[in-house]
Amino acid sequence: MRCLWIAVVLLLGCSAAIEHGLDEPAANDVVTALERAGIAASKNRDDSNGDGFVVSVAKADVVRSMELLHSLGLPRGRRAGFGEVYKQTSLLPTPTEERAKYVEALSGEIAKTLETVEGVASARVHLVLPEPDPLAMDGKPRVAAQAAVLIKTRADRAPPISESEVRKLVSGSVPGLEPAAVGVVFTRAAETPTETAGVVALGPLRMTAGSRTILVAVVAIGCALLGLLAVLVLVMARRLATQGKSS
Repeated sequence: MRCLWIAVVLLLGCSAAIEHGLDEPAANDVVTALERAGIAASKNRDDSNGDGFVVSVAKADVVRSMELLHSLGLPRGRRAGFGEVYKQTSLLPTPTEERAKYVEALSGEIAKTLETVEGVASARVHLVLPEPDPLAMDGKPRVAAQAAVLIKTRADRAPPISESEVRKLVSGSVPGLEPAAVGVVFTRAAETPTETAGVVALGPLRMTAGSRTILVAVVAIGCALLGLLAVLVLVMARRLATQGKSS
């Protein structure tokens, strides 16, 4: 047990945190993506932020991990919906401020809905709400409602949602917005390996094959040092016993 404890302490010194202050769903997404690509990752509470999580990988995997997460658009930014945007309100908000807050909150809610679709890596929504024209006799707005949607999907599968479905969802969320006024652009994340063969288990620990080799080597060296220490203690004990008998 003492050898294992020494090995674990030394191994932890070889890890590096790559993401801080994540909420738990975002941290889970990051860990899942890394392990799917064969990179062992751990999720722990962030000491600097009690409500957040930190994700760590082996130092040798830091560059590869950062490139992978960047290509996948992870971690996803926290989408500000109505609950977040209107959590703190000014004492006397102007109509312009209220309109901007409403657009931000509505865009965030639609983006969060799109990101719940399996296979969607990230979504961004930009809205232009209709501006009424008080002088128009036919009631038509001065500026018609419009929307632009950018969706990044995983590279290992076809888009999980069609363009018409995206238009239907967005137009149904915004009053006065016609489906034809919704522009949709799909992009794909960079291809990444999906197998988990690079992640191996050693007892209760999960790690890459390279980290496993390091851990086994550290355990062997630790046990050898403890054995040498035990021999030295035994030799010293015998010398002291011999000196005691001589005196």
